[in-house]
Amino acid sequence: MRVFHKLTVWVMLLFTAALVSAQPLEIPQQTQAYSWFSKVHNGVKGATRAALAESHRIAVSDAPWLRLSFPNANLGKKSYLTITSVYDGATQTLNSSTLSEWYNTSAYFNGNAVEVRLYVDPSDEGVFFEAGELIVGEWVGNDRALAKGGPLSQIESQCGATDDRVPSNHPAAGRIVNVGCTGWIASNGKYLTAGHCIGSSASILEFNVPPSLSNGTIQHPGPQDQYSINQSTWQFVNGGVGNDWGIFQVANNSQTGLQPIQAQGASFTVVQNLGPSTIRITGYGVDAGTANQTQQTHAGPNAGSSGTTMRYQTDTEGGNSGSPVIDDANGTAVGIHTHGGCTTSGGNNSGTSAFNSNFWNALQGSTGGGCTNIALNRPATASSTNGSNSPSRAVDGSTSTYWRSGSGGQQWLQVDLGSGTLSYSSWELVWSDPRYAGSYQIRVSNSSTFSTYTTVFATTSGNGGTDTGTMSGAPRTERYIRVHMARANSGHYRIVEFRVCSASSAAPKAESDEPEVTTSQMPETFELSQNYPNPFNPSTTISYGVPAESHVTLKVHNVLGEEVATLVEGVRTAGRYTVTFAPEGLPSGVYFYTLRAGETTLTRRLVLMK
Repeated sequence: MRVFHKLTVWVMLLFTAALVSAQPLEIPQQTQAYSWFSKVHNGVKGATRAALAESHRIAVSDAPWLRLSFPNANLGKKSYLTITSVYDGATQTLNSSTLSEWYNTSAYFNGNAVEVRLYVDPSDEGVFFEAGELIVGEWVGNDRALAKGGPLSQIESQCGATDDRVPSNHPAAGRIVNVGCTGWIASNGKYLTAGHCIGSSASILEFNVPPSLSNGTIQHPGPQDQYSINQSTWQFVNGGVGNDWGIFQVANNSQTGLQPIQAQGASFTVVQNLGPSTIRITGYGVDAGTANQTQQTHAGPNAGSSGTTMRYQTDTEGGNSGSPVIDDANGTAVGIHTHGGCTTSGGNNSGTSAFNSNFWNALQGSTGGGCTNIALNRPATASSTNGSNSPSRAVDGSTSTYWRSGSGGQQWLQVDLGSGTLSYSSWELVWSDPRYAGSYQIRVSNSSTFSTYTTVFATTSGNGGTDTGTMSGAPRTERYIRVHMARANSGHYRIVEFRVCSASSAAPKAESDEPEVTTSQMPETFELSQNYPNPFNPSTTISYGVPAESHVTLKVHNVLGEEVATLVEGVRTAGRYTVTFAPEGLPSGVYFYTLRAGETTLTRRLVLMK
């Protein structure tokens, strides 16, 4: 455990005066005037692909990282820019469409210099760009950084004498820059944070954040892990403790074309539950050295959550605003962390619970609680019924109707999803309190009698309200799904709605059938990108580039060199492609994927984790 010492008396006084405080942490940066115009270029007629027309290096003395703006540009229909960090080689490609999605700015690049290249397509004319004002990072520890809220000047919100946060790597939790907050992926593909984090400085959502430098200065992941926040999608309220929430969307990644929920292969299921005994906060709070504003986590006791407010004695720091409030027993999210209030002698930190109706309704949108419900109006049967409360009432899409069991003993409710159904990955149960099951299982089968079945979820501590869970082995494809209830909380069971949530991707395949997407931005050499996500389960995406028409193979081998999958084999025209690897039957472990084309061989490592 690490003790985080307060360095100045004024910080201690400020902390005493403000027992409850919002917890963003703007990352120190400054803007620098800059203006450089490229020449105006026309495409070379008769050429077969875009050609390098101009290159320009931008360098800022003693900068830890920087970001570019392009106030004026005409990239035509197929021309594009590449920006490459001199420090670590990270590259972003921007065409007219993605440049607009990035609000005429670039991703963040580590180091103090980048190389900007303009590629002009034969079909385009009048192509040019202007490099304008620069956003330049500042080193933590200098006077300006501390004045702007560097890590050593923040109000602490540790619950007790020690900082018990530990490093973590949950793939669904990201960092919002430059506001310095945490954002995360909900299971319906929306992105959540605190309402007070929403604003002009909340511009980029980053995942797979690397360690900071030894003095605490942050570093950025590559552009393939940065997503431009779509400001037109903001829904938020900044109304203080219990009424502070934000929901937003992001543009597809400029490099992979993926959404974070696809690239990361993970999300948090949001449920309404005030009762978790242990609450975990995972986010990007400040710290010393390489841990500063990188992902850390800690779990502590529930401190009397009620109504729209979650309360917990879990360590947080500035930068944790927007973190998911997690039920540590099952990993579901029950709210959004917003405010610090812990001291070394007591108090609690707090957030907005999913019982905030405006937040809950905004999260649901038109998707029925974050669930594309494939059970809706499907045939339903049950072990017994009570009067007119037929099983079909539990899948009719109305929360004013319900199915009621005929007795308080062991009961089941079953839904026929139909033959050839879509794959599904999670479920939602809406109970009529207090008539809920304290102990139940979710079972799936291809037999209507459940002569054989697989249990994909089980609990002995149901809490009523709305229960949501992810199925083991998801995505599933069995035709029938059943809620098997063993212990009623009060007399009869009443299920208001039983939803089965479709998976965001198809069921895994042993070998990819090559759902490739090619772009018009031609690579200069053969390319093979690191797969995303990595580690992965059940599927991952691999991107590769072909500079000219070639016969290409892309194969996966185990550590013994044995081939386990062929993802690509055949002639490919020039372009960039993506392919999905979704193995069935392979054990967890390290594998290698190799691209071969002509005399070129490129190999990278991937990790399957089940």
